[in-house]
Amino acid sequence: MIRISCRVDGHGPQWRVLRRPWSSAAVFFGLGMVGVVLPGIPTTPFLLLMCYFLIRVSPRLHAKALAWPVVGKPLRDWHEKQGVHYHIKVLAYLLVALLVGYTIIFGDLHVSVKAVIFVLSIVGIAVVVRLPTIHRKRGCS
Repeated sequence: MIRISCRVDGHGPQWRVLRRPWSSAAVFFGLGMVGVVLPGIPTTPFLLLMCYFLIRVSPRLHAKALAWPVVGKPLRDWHEKQGVHYHIKVLAYLLVALLVGYTIIFGDLHVSVKAVIFVLSIVGIAVVVRLPTIHRKRGCS
């Protein structure tokens, strides 16, 4: 069980995890991997939360997570530049649109299940929209 406490001081609420940061990191890793497979479930926020807990309990595992071939670059960008590159956001929009569209149009699912998938995809896109964007610097040629 993950226990979270909130302490309010003169600067606003301070949230902190009291126990089991390893299990928190594992839970968010699992949710992130589910998001990789299922359209409409965001991956990035869960992996960012995983990194938040990993850096506190194991800097070595945090460094390994940043070195992963597929998700390491976006995690490093977030860690170093506090944002996501524009082309990654566009790729996320396209993948969600294609996968969710395909599932809704061609899937042999009940209408209510399709509606849930559609709503979850909108939530996922809203999360990606709200992430800060890293714009490429244009050099002089």
